[in-house]
Amino acid sequence: MRKQSNLQFAKALYEVTKSLPAESLPQVVKQFFITLQKYNKLKKIDYILEDFISYSKKQSGIKTIEVETTRELDEKTREKIINTFGAKSEITQKINKQILGGIRIKIDDTVHDASLKTQLYKLKQALIK
Repeated sequence: MRKQSNLQFAKALYEVTKSLPAESLPQVVKQFFITLQKYNKLKKIDYILEDFISYSKKQSGIKTIEVETTRELDEKTREKIINTFGAKSEITQKINKQILGGIRIKIDDTVHDASLKTQLYKLKQALIK
């Protein structure tokens, strides 16, 4: 039998619970833990739950957006980002003085880098050639 990945367990839990009535959840979760124990995956429960949350958001159309800037975003800029990428967006901000200025936006697995550090690096590479 092939080894099951954490993501496969997360997807299975999502599929089983997505349309389940709330009163049935405790029994299903109990069975899920029994299954994890059977496959020796209880030590990986944190990773499985992370994958479950990520997969659930993706299935619901919620985009996870990580914004990196040198200072806190003002409300107007935050609203522009939400309007650009959709109302179903979850924004987290990270302050990173090393990017010098500009912005770096990561949406799921895609990075949009408009940081000053990256622009200077690209200019340096162009001048070297």
